[in-house]
Amino acid sequence: MVRETRWQTVEGRDRVYNSILKRANFTIRDSVPGDEREILRLCQRVFAASLTLEEWNWRTFGNPAGKTLSLVAFQKDDGRLIGHMAGVSVDLAVGRISRKAFFIIDSVVDPLQKGRGIHAALSMAIAKKSGELAAGFPIGLPNQQAYLPCLKMGGTHLLTIPVFFKVLDWRRVVRAKLRSNFLAQIAGVLGRPFQQGQAPDKRTEFTLQEVQRFESSLDELSDRVGPRFGICPKRESSLLNWRYFERPGSPYSVFSISSGGQWQGYIVVRLLEKWGLRLGTLVDLFFDPDCAPAGQLLLCHAEKQLRASGADVLWGLFAAPQTYQKLFRKTGFFKAPQLKGLRRFHFVADFITIDGLRPDLDRRDGALLRQADQWFLSLGDTDLA
Repeated sequence: MVRETRWQTVEGRDRVYNSILKRANFTIRDSVPGDEREILRLCQRVFAASLTLEEWNWRTFGNPAGKTLSLVAFQKDDGRLIGHMAGVSVDLAVGRISRKAFFIIDSVVDPLQKGRGIHAALSMAIAKKSGELAAGFPIGLPNQQAYLPCLKMGGTHLLTIPVFFKVLDWRRVVRAKLRSNFLAQIAGVLGRPFQQGQAPDKRTEFTLQEVQRFESSLDELSDRVGPRFGICPKRESSLLNWRYFERPGSPYSVFSISSGGQWQGYIVVRLLEKWGLRLGTLVDLFFDPDCAPAGQLLLCHAEKQLRASGADVLWGLFAAPQTYQKLFRKTGFFKAPQLKGLRRFHFVADFITIDGLRPDLDRRDGALLRQADQWFLSLGDTDLA
């Protein structure tokens, strides 16, 4: 898709932004206390989202990486909230250098107000704000409707993140999809050979345990292993405690694996119910790439726990090195095919504003940021789980 040149510079975007607002009957500003209830109502109406006020405050103000950027669009005449976009602060480790990004969430416009440039104006505003405040840039997983407009506005497609899945109960999967007990029984028989992966090698001594709080062992693992991933959202104890344990009504279970008193990795899982199925969700998996047996034991332990909880399917979203992909295949996972009608998780970044404001940062690590195979991402780095 050919981008329009007017989106390609900070000055060009400013002209487009000012032109939109000059003729519009809406305005854009930072959200302020009191806006959250209207934002949540709009998200509920458009997305059927169930975020509570307590979760909103946790997400907006509790993040150790920084306060969430939150912008709103209001009607000029009656003050009604008609759009919202937010960016959760993310600290990226780019090699051994730290960069700031903002993961875009809650990109929502009142359906009755579409076609008026509200989404475009919010996108340009949040890109500019993230660059000016923190030398940061927006990243995200736009849905099918938003993906092409993101590219048109100058976004860079970095990669399409693969989905890995493993069916534990074929009969329930088929019954949920086709409502056919007969076909479900057939699928259950045919699927048995594919439900088990290779057993892990238990000759090496590892210790698996459930984690109630991340501490210095995680920080040591992150310092030791993190630089191996090229570009990776930082995994520090304060950040992960906020993400997984301090979330109101936390639905996560966390397990670590260690050897010789040293952490070799951890896994975060949860159970979701959707489409009439119980989805065992691999939220995060982080281990030393040189210690694949540790990753395999974590996956097998997570599968055992999720099976016991009644999971029908295991799934996870990972942009990861070949070590991970080989491990998923070895443990019986498949990479979901990119079929028509199935959502593709396109990972997009907007470098236009930050490159214009800070060309020195672009010269330093801009080329690395654009290398798809250097990124490490999981569901835990998004708002999807």
